[in-house]
Amino acid sequence: MKNGRTIRTAAAVAVAAAALAMSATGPATAIAPQRAAAAEWRLCMYLGGHTTLQMGSTGEAVRHLQCILNEVYRYVNVPMNGVFEEVTKASVEHLQRQFALPVTGVVDAATWGALHP
Repeated sequence: MKNGRTIRTAAAVAVAAAALAMSATGPATAIAPQRAAAAEWRLCMYLGGHTTLQMGSTGEAVRHLQCILNEVYRYVNVPMNGVFEEVTKASVEHLQRQFALPVTGVVDAATWGALHP
């Protein structure tokens, strides 16, 4: 039980640190472009391929992207519905600016590489 308690405590500390960062800088820039804590990535498990995603794309890869935007980079308005729509595109464009990538709104190999640690 002690081991489980330690894991929960570490997760609570990570969440609190992210919340403090978010409150200081706002939700759109809370963690980006810094690499997020390893525990946060576990919230967005996905075993599929990282194909190019853009407006109109649908499916589990889009849901994975939306999970990363919400859970890892702390965007608060991205729906996790598996549909690449305007809000998802705007969030991707913002992160592309943060990572000094071409701002296309398309999640290509370079953008996937920046999103994943």
